Amino acid sequence: MIRRLIILLLIVGCGSRLNTNPDEIQIITSDIDRFWSTVDNYEGDLSNALDKEYIKQGTNGLKDFIPERIISAEALAEHYLDNKEYYNSIRESTLQVEKVKYEIINILYEFKEIYPKAKFPNIYYIIGKMNSGGTAKNSGLLIGAEMFKNYEESIITAIHELIHYQQPNILSFRVSLLTKSLREGCADFITSLLIDEEKRMKPDTYKYGYIHEKKLWEEFYAVMNSKDSDEQYIWLYGGQAEDRPMMLGYFIGNQIAKSYYNKKSDKKQAIYDIINWKNSNKFLIASGYPNF
Repeated sequence: MIRRLIILLLIVGCGSRLNTNPDEIQIITSDIDRFWSTVDNYEGDLSNALDKEYIKQGTNGLKDFIPERIISAEALAEHYLDNKEYYNSIRESTLQVEKVKYEIINILYEFKEIYPKAKFPNIYYIIGKMNSGGTAKNSGLLIGAEMFKNYEESIITAIHELIHYQQPNILSFRVSLLTKSLREGCADFITSLLIDEEKRMKPDTYKYGYIHEKKLWEEFYAVMNSKDSDEQYIWLYGGQAEDRPMMLGYFIGNQIAKSYYNKKSDKKQAIYDIINWKNSNKFLIASGYPNF
């Protein structure tokens, strides 16, 4: 009897995360309201107020966001007080994020059309420490609302994270630069099929990439199997020379995915493969990239 109950709970739990109907997703913004209410009305120590009113009463999405992004109420309070002018500048935008719901749902239907196996998690908009526009966790898609001066810009991030939600969980701290770049670049590429490429994330990265693609590939190829965290940071997160934008690994991964997509006559199968590849080196060879 106990075993049956455990199995049933597992099925119900998985079902709640594996929703296939875009109309049934929830866009949850209650953490935003509680954040502003807390910073507007606290007395005494802000960190205590954030811990009690914001974090401990937070949604599952906020709780998933804390360990790697917010860290603690103390860290969030310190960051907010140090950047209060910026937070106030994006306040109105964060309070309007519910307006993106219908546009996001329309895009989800377009995604389901090209990828019938799509899963649609709930989307949580939260307030963090200005260090993450979005991530995908078991609870759903977690969007850092404070990162967007215009709430509509968050749509692209939400769709990029939606693609991550579909991908096999192949990441660890010891995978290659190519693997991480492909994971990000493939998400960027599928996003570009659903949203006008001119509106894509990281426009400076792509503008620079298209101009310098051959040279970038030569540099990337020399280190693509590296598992060194410093090397990966340079290509994926920051640390580039002053004359280069960040995240050029995303661009390389996108170009590999695009090459694979253009090479295949069955586009739905190509999309499936771009989302579900298991071996980054084999996928690179199959893509035919570079082709310049």
